[in-house]
Amino acid sequence: MKKENQLSSTGGFLLVLGALAFFLPMFDYQLLILSWLGGMQQPVGLSAMVIGGVLFAMGKLQEIRNASPVPSPTDPLPTSPDAAAAASGAESPASAEGPIA
Repeated sequence: MKKENQLSSTGGFLLVLGALAFFLPMFDYQLLILSWLGGMQQPVGLSAMVIGGVLFAMGKLQEIRNASPVPSPTDPLPTSPDAAAAASGAESPASAEGPIA
């Protein structure tokens, strides 16, 4: 199970809370928990959105940086001559001679 990055989750929470605090007063609604801010609700919401966005982006960048490396798309070169011939599609020397009489 993958552990949630705390920067991403905190940033996402602040981003959503800030968006609600910023946009709801435009429609004559407000969050009860933020009603004490009065006229400062939208500036505080905008600030929370900016800070939340920065934290969310930093958390996602940290996840990308700490992710396991992606394996190379090319296969390693075969080590035996028969494997090299099979990989290139050529017949091996034993099968090219034909049936043994």
